[in-house]
Amino acid sequence: MRFKKFNPNEYVMVVKKGQVVKEGLGLSVLFNELSTSIMVVPSTAFDGEFAFDELVTSDYQSVCVQGVTTFMITDYAKAAKMLDFAYTPQVKMSDKIFDAVESLENRINNIIKAIVIREVSRKDVRAVLRISDEMSKAILESLAGDEAIGKLGVSVVSVNILGITPRPETRKALEAAAREQILKEQDDAIYKRRNAAIEQERIIKENEINTEIAVAEKEKEKEEKEQEMKQYVQKCELDMRMEAEEREQQMKLRAMQAELSMESERQEKEYALREMAVQKKIQIDNQDMAGKIELEKMNKEFTELSAANEKTKADIKAYAAEALVKAYNNINPAILESCAMAQMEPGALMAKAFMNIGENAEKIGSLNMTPDLLQSIVGAMNPSQCGK
Repeated sequence: MRFKKFNPNEYVMVVKKGQVVKEGLGLSVLFNELSTSIMVVPSTAFDGEFAFDELVTSDYQSVCVQGVTTFMITDYAKAAKMLDFAYTPQVKMSDKIFDAVESLENRINNIIKAIVIREVSRKDVRAVLRISDEMSKAILESLAGDEAIGKLGVSVVSVNILGITPRPETRKALEAAAREQILKEQDDAIYKRRNAAIEQERIIKENEINTEIAVAEKEKEKEEKEQEMKQYVQKCELDMRMEAEEREQQMKLRAMQAELSMESERQEKEYALREMAVQKKIQIDNQDMAGKIELEKMNKEFTELSAANEKTKADIKAYAAEALVKAYNNINPAILESCAMAQMEPGALMAKAFMNIGENAEKIGSLNMTPDLLQSIVGAMNPSQCGK
């Protein structure tokens, strides 16, 4: 029996009869070498270097790519199956871990080399020399989805490209081309500086002319503003005058409307009073007419009553006369005549006598009347005129 206490950064898996019975970081294990196997997998991150020569670009130039990777074991079971992490008391565990990590680094570098060859072959030498950051991102993305990396139980933390260098003759050619480009740029800079000086002089002259033009435009603008200000003042005065006239017209119109309203009210009141007077007069006339009608009705009733009374009186008188006539019819006419004549005046009697004489004139032969008799007759007929 042996007892072993492992470091906290070591992941320990205790295997019995082909099955993991205990696992974890920094375990303390009491085990029997004859029946128990122990695998110790490091949990720390490791840095690996790579340098790939004779990588051919798309324009058939060779370059060398150097870089560093940082990786760590994340799936301990897969790593233990792919590499030898068995614990043996007779062998130092650090040496065995170093050999396993070195083997793991070589496998990762082979995968990275395939990715770098693919990326380099797509671009020319000038482009390859400028894509170190892009190549790092491409390698890291490719490794994240690579099945071989997953089977190894490894996770690549970072990939950094430290340098991409071409062959010496290629570098000299590039340097010569760059030197010529720099000289050309220098000549262009001289020409540009001269042109800039000429352009600057032209700009200065243009600025002077533009300044003069701007001053003239400012003067013109000032005059225009003064004219606009005068026109604005005149317009304001005209507007104020028109507004005052409009207010005066409105006041006159309101006064006229008030007068018309008062006149209309007065006429309406007069019309109402006239209507009331007419209605009152009509009412009084109606009352007067009703009174007259009532009076006429009363007069009619009075007249009818008076007529009825008169008729009654007439009937009474007629009845009395009829009774008297009936009585007189039974009396001798001579008697009646005598009675009537007895009550007559002398003149009337004499007139009656002459009437009788006239009626019997054919029977009378001659009639002699003396003046004395005629005078007495006339005197009897008109005693007041006898003296005449």
